[in-house]
Amino acid sequence: MYELSRVRLFSIGPAGARYADTVLDLRGVGEPVPDPAPRQAQLFEGEPVGPPRRPAPAGVLFLENGGGKSVLLKLIFSVMLPGHRNTLGGASSGVLRKFLLADDCGHVALEWQHTQTGELVVVGKVSEWRGRQVSSDPRKFAEAWYSFRPGPGLTLDDLPVVSAGRRRTMRGFRDALAETAKLYPDVDVVWEEIHERWNDHLNHLGLDPELFRYQREMNADEGEAAGLFAVKNDADFVDLLLRAVTDTADTDGLADLVDSFAAKLSQRAELMAERDFVEGATGLLNALSDAADQRGRVRAAHHAAEDEARLLGREFALRADRERSRAADLSDQVAAAAESVDAAQRSRAHTALVTAEITHRHAGMRLAAAEADGAALKRELTEARGMLAAWLGTEAVLRQRSAADRAERVAAAIQAAERDAAPALAARQAAAGALVRALNAAAAVADERADQEEQRAAELQERGESAQRAATVAATETQRTRSEAVHLRARLSEVGSELGQAVEAGWIAEDDDPAEAAERAAAEEKSAATAWSEARAAVESAAGAVRDAESEHGRAQLEAARAADRLGAAEHELAGVRTSSRELLAEPRVAELLGLEGTSGAADDGPAGPVAVLDQAADILGGRLADAVADGERALFQLRTEAAEDSRILAALGDGGLLPPNPDVLAAVEHLGEHGIPALPGWRYLAQSVPAERHAAVLDAHPDLVDGVVVTAPSEMPRAREVLAEAALLPRSAVAVGTPDALLAARAAAPAAETVFLVPPNPAMHDERAADTERQALRRRATDRDDAIRQRAARLEGDRNLVGRLAAWRASCPAGRVGELVAAVQTATQALVDARAAGAAAEAAAATAETVRARAVDQRDRRMDAAQLARRRADTLAGLAFRLRERAGWTRRIRELDQETGEHERAAEANLNLARAADQDRRQAQRAADDARRTARALLEERAEISGAPDDDAAASGEPPAALPALREAYRTASVLYDKVGVGADLRAEQARAESEQTAAQAALDRLSARVRKHAAELLESPDGADGPSRLAAGSRAEEHVRTLEGRTDAANELLGRLRGEVERHAPGDGRDAHVELPADRIPSDPAHAQELLREAAAEHAACTEQVDTARDAHTRLVRALSEAESGVSVFGEISVSLTDTLPAAEAGQDDDCTAFEGSSTEAREAATACRRALRTAAGELSAAEGQVRERAEAVVRHAGSARFEQVRMPARQQIRELPLSALPEHALAWAAAFEPRLRVLTDELAQIERNRDSIVDRLRGMVESSLTTLRAAQRLSRLPEELGEWSGQEFLRIRFEDPDAAHLSERLGEVVDEATRAARRTGAAAVRRDGMTLLLRGVHAGLEPRGVQVEILKPDSVLRAERVPVGQMGDVFSGGQLLTAAIALYCTMAALRSNDRGRARHRHAGTLFLDNPIGRANASYLLELQRAVADALGVQLIYTTGLFDTTALAEFPLVVRLRNDADLRAGLKYISVEEHLRPGLPQPDPEIPEGLGQIHATRVFRKPADTPSVPPQTPQPASKDTPGVSVP
Repeated sequence: MYELSRVRLFSIGPAGARYADTVLDLRGVGEPVPDPAPRQAQLFEGEPVGPPRRPAPAGVLFLENGGGKSVLLKLIFSVMLPGHRNTLGGASSGVLRKFLLADDCGHVALEWQHTQTGELVVVGKVSEWRGRQVSSDPRKFAEAWYSFRPGPGLTLDDLPVVSAGRRRTMRGFRDALAETAKLYPDVDVVWEEIHERWNDHLNHLGLDPELFRYQREMNADEGEAAGLFAVKNDADFVDLLLRAVTDTADTDGLADLVDSFAAKLSQRAELMAERDFVEGATGLLNALSDAADQRGRVRAAHHAAEDEARLLGREFALRADRERSRAADLSDQVAAAAESVDAAQRSRAHTALVTAEITHRHAGMRLAAAEADGAALKRELTEARGMLAAWLGTEAVLRQRSAADRAERVAAAIQAAERDAAPALAARQAAAGALVRALNAAAAVADERADQEEQRAAELQERGESAQRAATVAATETQRTRSEAVHLRARLSEVGSELGQAVEAGWIAEDDDPAEAAERAAAEEKSAATAWSEARAAVESAAGAVRDAESEHGRAQLEAARAADRLGAAEHELAGVRTSSRELLAEPRVAELLGLEGTSGAADDGPAGPVAVLDQAADILGGRLADAVADGERALFQLRTEAAEDSRILAALGDGGLLPPNPDVLAAVEHLGEHGIPALPGWRYLAQSVPAERHAAVLDAHPDLVDGVVVTAPSEMPRAREVLAEAALLPRSAVAVGTPDALLAARAAAPAAETVFLVPPNPAMHDERAADTERQALRRRATDRDDAIRQRAARLEGDRNLVGRLAAWRASCPAGRVGELVAAVQTATQALVDARAAGAAAEAAAATAETVRARAVDQRDRRMDAAQLARRRADTLAGLAFRLRERAGWTRRIRELDQETGEHERAAEANLNLARAADQDRRQAQRAADDARRTARALLEERAEISGAPDDDAAASGEPPAALPALREAYRTASVLYDKVGVGADLRAEQARAESEQTAAQAALDRLSARVRKHAAELLESPDGADGPSRLAAGSRAEEHVRTLEGRTDAANELLGRLRGEVERHAPGDGRDAHVELPADRIPSDPAHAQELLREAAAEHAACTEQVDTARDAHTRLVRALSEAESGVSVFGEISVSLTDTLPAAEAGQDDDCTAFEGSSTEAREAATACRRALRTAAGELSAAEGQVRERAEAVVRHAGSARFEQVRMPARQQIRELPLSALPEHALAWAAAFEPRLRVLTDELAQIERNRDSIVDRLRGMVESSLTTLRAAQRLSRLPEELGEWSGQEFLRIRFEDPDAAHLSERLGEVVDEATRAARRTGAAAVRRDGMTLLLRGVHAGLEPRGVQVEILKPDSVLRAERVPVGQMGDVFSGGQLLTAAIALYCTMAALRSNDRGRARHRHAGTLFLDNPIGRANASYLLELQRAVADALGVQLIYTTGLFDTTALAEFPLVVRLRNDADLRAGLKYISVEEHLRPGLPQPDPEIPEGLGQIHATRVFRKPADTPSVPPQTPQPASKDTPGVSVP
């Protein structure tokens, strides 16, 4: 976060490139500081104008070649990278000593400015030759480093390098800094002489010295900065980047962690092999033991299966004997059942003939009645059709009458044409009166007709309602009889279903008698219940045996558990002793004291095992540890005593300069100073005022005054005596006070040697070089002694801990306890083996008893199921037999109900037809009444409209009344004639038309028959013929009545055809008159009687049919039972033989308590098949169990002989390989029990090792993931700014890799750690410390496998094409300038990444880069612009040196410091000085010019000649880069 602001070099440099007092100023060129910190101004400093500005972001130090540019960089680097081995350029370690002359005290001071706050810090180096003499002894070359924060009292400009015109020595410079620090504590002066401490201080300040280490490599040769990044492949670049960024403290911690666990981790493979063998062997041996136990249980199950098969064969044999006796009884019952079937068939044939005869006669009666109804219906249809034809002919009659009357009236009118109007009026009145009387008469007749039709409609409605009620009653009865029949049919269906289920279940045969089957089922139920009781008793007995066996097995298991607990306790205690012994013997100190080697591979319980060794050597080890503790305490006390003495001497020497005077002398000097008496300590006066060569003489002459006080003013001596006498200081040492003359005077008379003695003083009291030499020697001795003290203290602490652990071990394991524990383990192991063997035997007995119990339980369950089935069968068959006995009555009732249903349906249909006919007639009568009412109303309305009618309605003469149409026409004609009065051509034409119409109407009337014409004339006289609507309505009614009658006629014809077919169907055949002669009481008198007789005959026939079916079913059942019995004899005999012929003979009396098999033949076959399957399964299981035992024994042998366990040395492994396979199961349990404690010990040790390994892997994984994050950050930080064309926003550095999976990464890192520890074990150098950085890099590359990492960079060119090149091919593809530019960009990325890794990501600054003459290699503008752009983007300050004054290249930098090397001919030296500071670019605005006004820096005037023709204005061309212009703010 700091940038280089200034560099000051004072009195330093070789003879050809000296710096007298030179300041390189980089200030005031950069951007303003964003957050300036408050600063206290100097005493006479002017007021600051504006915020402080940052130093130049990039600058060039120009000096001609050979002028001393490299010297300048070496001096700067000596401040930031201390140590002669770190000299820039790879020069010899003594090159810096050549930069100092004998009397030089050289200074190199660097002033750094904070990029955010503008705060300053100065770091510098001071060096000189001790004794002011150049020497080849590097110890004579003194150098120190210092830092301070500039402020009031101390800045870079007023460094106290000169005092009174003379250069200060290093000691004087330090004292001046110390005095300034006392006066101004905020200056924060730090002085260091040790390289490491100075590096730590630079890191603390925020100046990363590690970056200068990489810059040192980049400046190894002039212009060869790319050498740092000359890598062969991408992986090497990743290594370089991570080494530069990763903090070594983390990798050192990782290396320490690996070293601490390397010894144990190196044994991981051997322990894992032994653990795998023991674990695998334990599992295989336990599996082998389990397989042997399973084989015993399977063998017992096989014997049980054989016993069960033998018992089942005996049950089948008993069942065959019982079926044989049953077949003999059934043969007699079959003959009797055949005779019963013949008798029942004869009775059924006679009842069938009687029923057929009664049916034939009933059909004939129904046919005769239907024929009579059909004839009456035909007559009615004929009359209706005649009525319809008459209504259709009324119109023709009306047209003929109207035409004739019109013709007559026209003729009469013509004859009376000559009459005057009176006759015409009379004629009209006469016609009107006749019409009125006719209308009145017709209306009365219509009213009377309407009353008659309404009365008839009421009668028809009552008749229809009666018929409807009768139909409803018949339908109700039909539904009742049908429902009852459905219910009975459902009952019959249920009985049939039950019978089918019983047949399907095998409870009854299809032709078996249910009653007999129910009786047999009851008997079978009793026998099954008895067998069930016997089976329950057998189960109880077997259960008692099982309980006894399980109790014995439980006792055996309890004993085995107790033995296992005893074994576990003994093994646990022994394992604890072994573990503690192994841990004690694993301590290197114990092995050192006892002289042990290689005890880890011996058996734990052997004579060379760790337990035995420690048990024997415990007392010896305790004595040796006590002696070692005593010796260590004495040695530690001695070392600490010596260290205290050296610390006292070192404290006296201090950090530099001379020792302080005696405290008593200081007190006297201070007291004299308070009273204004000048005085100095004698030692201080000797050092400052007496030449060094006279120190010894003065000390020899006046030692008292040298260690006393010198009063510099002799005249003040009396007052000094008085002041000191009054002060009464009471010093604890003799302090002499005198004048300088007394101190420097020669000794008067030398005293005798035996009376005068001078103790030589510490050389540090007056010789600074001796003090430095002594100080360095004391510090080295103190450091070595501190290491020795720490080692001694650590060893002493370890010995004390070992003493305590050994005492604790001996307390927990007294002498002889190990043997007791081993014996206890062996005894407990043998007891466990015996207990497990007893448990196995008890388990086998229990398994056998359980098998017997299971067989008994199975037999009990089967007999219980058989008893329950027999009970359910008996109950079901008893109920079925009862319902089958009721089935005949249900069948008869169904037939009766079917007949009643038919009769009720026919009655309902007849009543419905009658109701429909009555409803139709009612509707017709109602329509006729409505039509008559409408006709009467129309006639009365017409009567009201007639004018000229007389008021009285007296009847006319006795002439028959004319028809209303004729009267209407006569009235109309009279009215017309009355209106015309006269006769003319119109009347004659009217006559012609009337005669023509009369002729046509007569022709139409002649086409009708006389009967129709007569009936039509009669209808016209009726009220329905009074007018057109009435006639139309009457015709419609007649037509509808015809259609109704036609439908009835069709239905009657259909019924007749059906009845004729029925008569023919039931007629007797063979030409006979009757089926059979009926007795007198069976001859029907009418259809109802015939229906009753038919019902009785059908019932008798059904009863006979049932008798036949019952007899036939009984016969069939008996035949089937006989066949089943005969089949059962052969089937059960064959099954019994097939089961028992392959089994061994049973023991005597084993099958005495068995009973006959109660199931069917199918069940017998299924039981036999199941038994055979059980036998085959048991045999297969026995074979499989034996094969499994053999296979597992072979697996144990293969496991013991595996090549990966060759390094395992265990006696049991050899025994397993040598014993035969058949003997392995006997020892498997004992071996497994012996392996278990060893497995626990190995598991614990490996668990501890795995925890240690996991901790290392976890830490390494975290560091690897952090490194991968660093690689991603490097790519992200290399993003270029937006002003670079196609490169804008591009990432200069692209690092591509696949993120490793967490599990894969952990696995790979584990392999890296294992390989590191194995390598140390192979080389036998376990104590060699690992390289943490190398381990980290291996982990990174292992985590990126198999794809690895690909690193590409952009290739710099003039057009900035986005072309990427692998980083390993830079040297082959890039030019020198491109390679240098790429190296600069990579360094900037690395520096930014290192800054980002140290928590300064938010502050865009990554230090300063010094390069020696890069412009000579890369002077192209686009390359320099690219370097500037990358450096600005990543916050790196560029400081270049060059000897080429290339103006184009230098113009790219905001600051150029031009140096010159001038010769001092008198001194024979050359001095470098600053000639000028060049700041290219536009001039800065003048602050004195008011805001808003501009400033003209240059103008250009062009005067056009007068004779030059005017030309159109042209577009101004842009000025060149160096053309002066106008700058306006």
